[in-house]
Amino acid sequence: MDERTEPARVDWRRVGLFYAVALGGAIVVAAGIWLMRITLGGAAALLATGVTALLYMPMPLVAGLVMERVAGNGYLIGREWRALRGRFWRSYGRNALVAVMAMLAILAAGLLVAWLSGVAGLPGAGRLVQDDAELHARMIELTPALAAVPELPGAMVLVGAGAMQGVLAGLTVNGLFAFGEEYGWRGVLADELRPLGRVRATLLTGVLWGLWHAPIIMLGHNYGDEWRWGILAMVVWTVPLSFLLTWTRDRTGSVLAPSLLHGCYNGV
Repeated sequence: MDERTEPARVDWRRVGLFYAVALGGAIVVAAGIWLMRITLGGAAALLATGVTALLYMPMPLVAGLVMERVAGNGYLIGREWRALRGRFWRSYGRNALVAVMAMLAILAAGLLVAWLSGVAGLPGAGRLVQDDAELHARMIELTPALAAVPELPGAMVLVGAGAMQGVLAGLTVNGLFAFGEEYGWRGVLADELRPLGRVRATLLTGVLWGLWHAPIIMLGHNYGDEWRWGILAMVVWTVPLSFLLTWTRDRTGSVLAPSLLHGCYNGV
């Protein structure tokens, strides 16, 4: 059940407070990861990943709670819990179904874009593997130890297993971590920006969300040393993804659906 109330106008001071907490917290966490890398060396990689999940991703949740505290209009998390409490499995199942369908749409679109890019001969696009023999040759080239495996699975099995693994992770632990982001972006901030209209509000949310990744991207996350282009690439991706995540919330009336979709996407 969606109990959102649309504000008459955007309170930009609250929006500024939200982003200051979210981005400021992200900078502090990223600085901590950087210090760990300096002091611990290579052994810090796994620890840094855990810190990112435990401290970086929940920053929008923290920012949302701070903003709600200042606004004094109650907490979205309380409304979400009341909607789930009496019919948890039914509500969870509905949100999970919407998230999985959206994830399948993303995968299909990604494969289509990859295929079209290869057909068009775009620089650096590569091409999709055409058969199992070519796939196995590529796998052995990347991981020579696989040459000792008597029979490698086919492309459809690998794609299906990867998708299933990502979906299962997204519907469980990944979705839990993603809730920290979605509560802030598609929840509290989206509600505050609602007077701008769906398109402008979602566009602005996508840009702010993408730029929020800048501190961790500057540490090499996802894009290695190409962090300048990486920040831009992240924004280019988070804007359209924000529209899909917003649609799942509007479709279900809950931030649980975008959280599960976000978790599935991270898992795949």
